[in-house]
Amino acid sequence: KSLLAFGYHIGIEMKTDDRRLKYIKLPNTYVQSNGYKPQPLDLSNIILSTKMDELIELLAENTHNVWAAARIKDGFTYGVSDTIS
Repeated sequence: KSLLAFGYHIGIEMKTDDRRLKYIKLPNTYVQSNGYKPQPLDLSNIILSTKMDELIELLAENTHNVWAAARIKDGFTYGVSDTIS
């Protein structure tokens, strides 16, 4: 919903280039108790357009605003210390 509210539309760009993303090989210390081992994609060579950078900033700001609104709704106020109950 946020993407649409910001006026963005995500689609697939067909490229003639058939390079594929590679997985990052993680050590066995990442294996979870149920046997699942994450396989993150190596995005180190990905370059985002200026438009995508703008979208990332908008989404980050929106996420922060949603978090802050929830904190205020829960009664959070600024003070000398944060009391956790």
